[in-house]
Amino acid sequence: MDFMNERICIVSDKELTLQILNLNNVPSIELVDPKICTYPIIGRKYGQHGGNDISLINTKDQAIDDGCDFYTKLYPIEDEYRVEVQALSIKKIYKAVVQCAKYNEVTIRTETFGWEWKEVDINSLPTDWSNVAIRGLYVTGLTHGFVKIGILPNESFIVTDINQSKIGYSEPELKTKPSFTIGADVEFMLSCDDELLAASTFFPVEGAVGCDERQIEKDSGEYALAELRPEKGDSPQELISHIKQLIQEASEKVPYKNVEFRAGSMPFAGYQCGGHLHFGIPSSLSLLRAFDHYLALPIAMIEETRTAKLRRRTNHGGLGRYRVKPYGFEYLSLSSWIIDPSLALSILCLAKLVALHHHELKSDFLFHPLVQRAYYHGNRLFLKSLWKEIKATLMKTSSYSKYESELSHLFNMIENENPINESIDLRRNWGVTISKESYDPGLIIQIPKRMRLKYDLKEGDTTFVCAGKNMSPAIIQAYPFTFRNPNSIHLSKSLREKLNVPKEWSPKLSAANGVITLGPIIGILAARPFERQTTYFQHLCKLAHEKKMFAYVFEPGDILWDQQLIKGTSITGEGLFPFPAVIYDRYFLGGKEKGVDIDEVRAKLQSINKIPFVNPPALFQLTGNKWEAHQLLTKEHEEYLPESRLLEDPADLTEMLDQFGEIYVKPLGGALSIGVIRVIRRPAGIFWMDLNRKLFQQVNTTEELYLMLTPLMKDNPYLVQEGIRRKQYNGKNLEIRVYMQKNEKQIWLRTGMVTRLTSEDVMTEESEMNLRLSKVFNSLYPDLTERRYVINKLAKASHGIVATVEEKVGGFGELAVDLCIDQYNSIKLLEINAKPDSLFSQIRAYKLRTLAGIRLLNYAASLAGYKEDEK
Repeated sequence: MDFMNERICIVSDKELTLQILNLNNVPSIELVDPKICTYPIIGRKYGQHGGNDISLINTKDQAIDDGCDFYTKLYPIEDEYRVEVQALSIKKIYKAVVQCAKYNEVTIRTETFGWEWKEVDINSLPTDWSNVAIRGLYVTGLTHGFVKIGILPNESFIVTDINQSKIGYSEPELKTKPSFTIGADVEFMLSCDDELLAASTFFPVEGAVGCDERQIEKDSGEYALAELRPEKGDSPQELISHIKQLIQEASEKVPYKNVEFRAGSMPFAGYQCGGHLHFGIPSSLSLLRAFDHYLALPIAMIEETRTAKLRRRTNHGGLGRYRVKPYGFEYLSLSSWIIDPSLALSILCLAKLVALHHHELKSDFLFHPLVQRAYYHGNRLFLKSLWKEIKATLMKTSSYSKYESELSHLFNMIENENPINESIDLRRNWGVTISKESYDPGLIIQIPKRMRLKYDLKEGDTTFVCAGKNMSPAIIQAYPFTFRNPNSIHLSKSLREKLNVPKEWSPKLSAANGVITLGPIIGILAARPFERQTTYFQHLCKLAHEKKMFAYVFEPGDILWDQQLIKGTSITGEGLFPFPAVIYDRYFLGGKEKGVDIDEVRAKLQSINKIPFVNPPALFQLTGNKWEAHQLLTKEHEEYLPESRLLEDPADLTEMLDQFGEIYVKPLGGALSIGVIRVIRRPAGIFWMDLNRKLFQQVNTTEELYLMLTPLMKDNPYLVQEGIRRKQYNGKNLEIRVYMQKNEKQIWLRTGMVTRLTSEDVMTEESEMNLRLSKVFNSLYPDLTERRYVINKLAKASHGIVATVEEKVGGFGELAVDLCIDQYNSIKLLEINAKPDSLFSQIRAYKLRTLAGIRLLNYAASLAGYKEDEK
C-alpha cells in the first residue's frame, strides 16, 4: 500500500509509542486528557530532551498555559531499569543509580539529572518483566533497543520509555528444515441452552481431552474451558485427523443435543479461547513477525469482530504472543480455529507454509500504527485492503503449490467476505453424531464468592430460593462471571422455570434463615389497556431491571388463583410470573369490572396471600371519599381547607351560595373532575355549569337546582365547597402538585413540585398544562426570600397532611397533595391523590421522574424485607 512505502520509526514519537504499547496491552504509562483527568499530571513535549521537557502540572489552567504537547499520568516510580533487547532476547540489564540528583518535583532518572545506569545481573529481573520488555520492543517494530521499566510501590511495573539502539542489528537468516512437527492445544467451551456450562462437568483436568487451567472461581474446582491436546503430526493433515478423533471422543462424553461445543475468540464474555500452535523449530524474530503478518492478519479478516477484538486485548491475544518450549516454539496469538475442519486444515497449512518460508516473508506494514489499530479494533474492511499484497507474497513461495488446494478455503472466505460463525455447534461441522437426549444441570443458583461470604452461603449446599411467592430448593454454585459483574447471580433454566422468572432477569439477593430471596418482584395492578400509563409503567419496569428487581403489570383477570401464577407484561413481553412480593396498585376502580370483583381481589392478595401494597386499599378508600378526607384533615389542617359541607338539603346550597357567591358541587367519589358542577350567583340570577359536558344553564332558585341534582345523588353523595379564586399565571389558574414519597428507610421526602395551569375553572385532563415550578415561581415571586418562603409553606403543608393521613390509614408509600394559592395569598388544599399521574416527564424533569421511580421501588423493596441502603 502506498502509505506504507516508507518505514515509520514509532519510538521517534513518544506519544505514539505509548499509544502503540497501550493498544498492544503492554503495561505502560497512561496518556491522559487534561480537560477531564485528575491532577496532578505530567506534561511532555515532542522530541528527546533528556528529561528537560517534563513538567509537573497541578491544574487545568496550568495545562493550558504550559504549552505541553501531550500529557501522562503521574506515577510514584521507586526504581527504574533499562533493559537492552535484541530481537527476542535480553542482552543486558541496567538499574538507575543516583550519584548527585538535581532537585526536581518529579524524579527523572537521566544523566542530566545526576543518575547513571549500573549494569546488574541479567537474572535479577523477573521473567514476566523480561517478557514485557521483549514484547514492548517487538510491537514498536524495532530489532534492537532499550526498554525502560519502572517499578511501582505495589511491586507492579510499567514500561516508561523505549529507545532505539544506535548499533544496528540484523538477525541471522535461519532457514527452516521441511521436516518439522506441528502440534496444537485448542480450547472450546460448553454451552447448555445458550448458557455457560463448566467443562469440568464432563471432562477431567488432565488428558488428551481435558480442561484448561482457568477455573470459574479460584479454588472452586470448576473449570470453564475444555482443551484438546492432540498428538503432534508431521503434516497438517495428520494433525487434523488427531483433532477429529479427540472431538469425537469429547462428544461421546457429552451425549446431549442441548450442550453445544463453541469455539472462536470468546464464546462467553470474559473467557477467551485460544488455538495455540506448536512447532518443532526454534523461535526467531523473523518467524514471529511472519506468523503475525501472514497468519494472524489474514485470520483477523474473517473473525467475528465483536469477540475477536476482546480476545486480542487479553494476555494470550494480540500480536507477538509466543512461548519458547523444549520442543521449539509455541505461537499463542490465534483464537480457537476448530469451528470447521476445512478452515482448520487451511489454517494449519498456512501456518506450515509461513514457518517454512518465514526468512523470505517481509513484514513491511505489520508495525504501521494504522494496521495495528485496525487489527485490535477489528476493522475487517481495512485489513481486507492488505490481502492482495499478502496473498501475492505467499503465492511466490516455492511451497505454495503444495498447499494451494487446502489454502483455497481460507482464501475464499477472505475474498468473499464470509466471516466465521462462532455461534454454531462445531460438532455438526465435523460430522459428529449427536444424541437426541437433553441435559439438565438441575436446580442451580450461581452466586459470587463475595455474596456467599456475606450471607454465609457455602458452595455445594442445598438451600431454598424464593421469588415473589414461589419457592424452590436449589444447589449453590460459583458464579462464572464474577470478574465482570460481582453483584450478579444466575439461575439455571430448570430453576427459572420452577420459579417462573424470566431468563433476562439478574436478580438482587438477600438471605436469612436458610432462605435466599430474589428481587423483590413487584406487581403493578392496573386496567388494560394501560393507555396514558403505559410509558410510566415501562419506565418503572426498566428502572426495576436496572436495580436488579423485577416488575410486571397485570390486571385482576390475569390472576390464575389455582396455579398461583399471574399473566403479566414486563419489559421482555408477556409471561407467566409468580405472585409478587409487593403490589403497586394503579387500578383506579373498585367494585365489579370485567366480571371480577376488584375489591375482593385486593382483599385476597393483601389478607390471604399476605402481599403488602405500596399504597393500601384503605388509603384509596379515604382519598376517594372527599367528605371523609375533609373531616379527617379539619382537626389539624383547617387553615388549608376550603369551606365544605355534605349536600343533604336545599339549605346547604342556599347558605353556601349566599356566603361565597360561587360554589362547587362535587361527587364524593369523583375523579378527574368528572361530575363537578360550578354554581354562581349573579344579579341576573343563579347559573350552573356542568364542567365536563360543557352545559350552561340558568335556574331560578336553589331548590330547583337541588331537584336537578337529586337523581344524581342517589348513586353518589355530593359535597358543596366554596369557590376559590386561585392565583394566576399568564391568565391561567394555578395549582401546585406536591409529590410526597417514602424512601427505603420509610422516611417521608418531598420528591418534587409541578405547577398545573388551566384556563378552565376546574382542572381537567383536556385543559391541563404543566410547567416547572421554578419557571412559574421565578415570575410570580421575583424576590428569592419570598419565593423560598412560599415554597417552604407548601412543603410544610404537604408534610403535615401526609402525616395526618398516615395516622388514619397506616403506612403507605406515596401521595400527591394538590394545593393552590388563593386571592389572599393563603394556601388551600384542593385534593389528595393516592394514585397520581407522574407529571415530571411532561415538564421534561427527567431526573425527578427517575428519582420518583427509584424512591417508589426502594420503598417497595423495604416492604419486601430488603434492608440495604439505596441511593
